[in-house]
Amino acid sequence: MKRFMAGIVGVDKALYALAGCILACMILVTFCDVILRNFGYPITGSMEFIQYGGALVFGFSIPYGTVLGAQVIVDIMTEKLSPGKKRVMSIVTRCVGMLLFLFIAYNFFTYGMAVRLTGERTASFKIPYYPFAYALSLSFLLQSFTVFCDFIRTVKGADDE
Repeated sequence: MKRFMAGIVGVDKALYALAGCILACMILVTFCDVILRNFGYPITGSMEFIQYGGALVFGFSIPYGTVLGAQVIVDIMTEKLSPGKKRVMSIVTRCVGMLLFLFIAYNFFTYGMAVRLTGERTASFKIPYYPFAYALSLSFLLQSFTVFCDFIRTVKGADDE
């Protein structure tokens, strides 16, 4: 189980690094587009690149953000609970989270299959939509695995919430 959990964290880190590279490219394209636009030579399709890059940056950064504990936690309700009840609440919320992210991954996957069949493409570069849907599906599947790893740690009592 430790190897599985380490593998998930490793893949999460790789996606996070890829998200950083995509973000850096987005910044570079935006910078160049603003400069060139002032000289009358805007970059064709820059908005398209920024939109799809933003979706990938968002999707790819979620799993490792969960590993880091970067999400916002509102504990107004749980701060008054006993440690045992907090643990039960934590287990329940992780189960709900796993189901939610599996549902999102499944829907992105089915959307990707539907878009692949219709052959929809982006306006400027004619890039198919379905790879983006599949990438987001993979990201949310990894997110559900990451929440599962957190669930295992919580059940074992490794969380000190």
